[in-house]
Amino acid sequence: NTLPALTDGAYTVTVTATDPAGNSSTATSTLTVDTTAPDAPVIDPINATDPITGTAEPGSTVTVTFPDGSTADVVADPTTGEWSVPNPGGLVDGDTVTATATDPAGNESLPGTGIVSADITAPIVAIDDVLTNDSTPALTGTVNDPTATVTVNVNGVDYPA
Repeated sequence: NTLPALTDGAYTVTVTATDPAGNSSTATSTLTVDTTAPDAPVIDPINATDPITGTAEPGSTVTVTFPDGSTADVVADPTTGEWSVPNPGGLVDGDTVTATATDPAGNESLPGTGIVSADITAPIVAIDDVLTNDSTPALTGTVNDPTATVTVNVNGVDYPA
């Protein structure tokens, strides 16, 4: 028999066989239909040496493709979806790394993309505590990256630094 088109989901299938003498036997199983591709994997910021990491649909197989065409496969954590593959080395600033996720039913995602950057470290910010009787106090602090843009937020209002 041919089943009608089924929507995504789990179905209980019961099959009964009866012989000419009237003896019957029944078996039950679950049929799961999954025609939906996973979302594209998210690739964390990439540098030239650290492992390539990210998140994808939990339990999916992630295929990471490097600029030279080589690939690495890994199964995403079944609970968190986190994954990691070794950095192959030779990556340079501006290189593109892609990743696709294939779920257990064989549906493949669109690719997620990451760009190799020499600077993936967030600046370190420190602000000095202020106790004052001045209604227009001067705020002071430090940022360790001279190229960083600094914005000061006081009670939800942004002020340029």
